[in-house]
Amino acid sequence: MNHHRTVGVLGATSLVGEPLLPLLTAAGWRTIACTRATCLPCGPADGGVSWCHPGDARPGGETVVATWIALCPLWALPNQLAWLESLSIRRLVALSSTSLITKRESPDPEERRVARVLAATEQTLRAWSVARDVEVCLLQPTMIYDGVRDGNVAAIAAFVRRHGWFPVAGPARGRRQPVHAACVAAACVAAIGRDSLAPAYTLSGGAALPFRDLVAAVFAACGLPPRIIHVPRPVWTMLLPLARAFGIAEGVSRGMAARMNDDLAFDHADAAHDLGFRPRPFTLA
Repeated sequence: MNHHRTVGVLGATSLVGEPLLPLLTAAGWRTIACTRATCLPCGPADGGVSWCHPGDARPGGETVVATWIALCPLWALPNQLAWLESLSIRRLVALSSTSLITKRESPDPEERRVARVLAATEQTLRAWSVARDVEVCLLQPTMIYDGVRDGNVAAIAAFVRRHGWFPVAGPARGRRQPVHAACVAAACVAAIGRDSLAPAYTLSGGAALPFRDLVAAVFAACGLPPRIIHVPRPVWTMLLPLARAFGIAEGVSRGMAARMNDDLAFDHADAAHDLGFRPRPFTLA
């Protein structure tokens, strides 16, 4: 077996994992796809993909898997490092998030905790990479979406379809750069194929849209006229607990309201140069 063309994927059933597996096969990689699901896909390897559970002694029948892509939550990755070492890992491309920046000063304590955990885990991985002589590259995407499974754009679309309107805090002019899951997957494939990598790359979308315009685009994709209700931020904060009680603000935080007017656009020039990263314009088609 040619171990140089074998790649392991942690979090293979994730939002990015779905488009990643066929891209790896098309690029000539044999993929060992790891999932925590109780039941693994049965039968022979499909399209060069073998399934396993994290921690298996011989994933996909291998004893050496030098290249890995981690799509699992970043904070879960340190628990897998000893296993990856046992498989002689030499390169790791791991998915982080720009949330470590955008949520750092959030008014919501849980969001601030997420930002701290992401930053601390990145530091842990960098220290581990030096100690174990493993090349680690962190990909930091903005708002990942596929329009179907994601908790961002798809969640807005679900609310719009259910209620026919969408509330925003204030003018909601803060820019967003949604990045499609398939574009993030393509960056992962490009990263493992390069001779050398930067320690981190930002992956942002192909268009910077004011949050209000993003919501309007979701209305259009749903075939509905945009009914966007602008709520003053103090009123939003006051009404949020009531909206949660009536089940129309599940998963919504105070921080989300604050960020609707923050400019969260990021530069992906380094990823474009090194990885050929060319994100598609925002579309739900």
